[in-house]
Amino acid sequence: MFNKTKIIKLTACGLTMASMTTLGCASRGGILGVDCCADVPAGAIPEPAGAKVCNWQTAQVAGAAADQTVLYQADFVGTSAKLSPGAIERMARNANSGLAAMQPAFIEPSGNASLDAERVDVVAMRLTSFGIPAPMVEVATPAALGLRGPQAERVASGFGNIRNSMTGTGAPVSSPSGLGGQSGFGGNLSGGNF
Repeated sequence: MFNKTKIIKLTACGLTMASMTTLGCASRGGILGVDCCADVPAGAIPEPAGAKVCNWQTAQVAGAAADQTVLYQADFVGTSAKLSPGAIERMARNANSGLAAMQPAFIEPSGNASLDAERVDVVAMRLTSFGIPAPMVEVATPAALGLRGPQAERVASGFGNIRNSMTGTGAPVSSPSGLGGQSGFGGNLSGGNF
């Protein structure tokens, strides 16, 4: 059995160790001169509140602005070079705002070089008709890839009725069905994965 003096010595030793570990965070010097709890090194000035969020938001806005001049496969009618009404409308908005003159129009590659070349010519002629003197049109993989039809419909329907029926391919958004969505007809929940 332990006697009282051994218990007192162990308690004192434990309290000393506990105070040394907390002393590192409590004082500026810390244990051996290292402050383990400091987020900012001594003498440095931290960034103002919201700086990281502002940087992230600025990058998101720049990416969204770059995506405004991208023409995806869905912006053309089938496998032709004919532009959809929604693509023509978006190109007109970009020309009116000056965005089309500042950054190139990117066309998503179709895999057919002759079709891509024809699409470049059609887009360049359309931009010229909107008053852009020397439009920059390139075939390149866009940074933000488009969604497939069923995925795009489910995403768009989740944002409420803010979508114009003339955007994209010109087709209205249908209600989700059978692919994880609810049919919504008379409270019937058939067809969804729950």
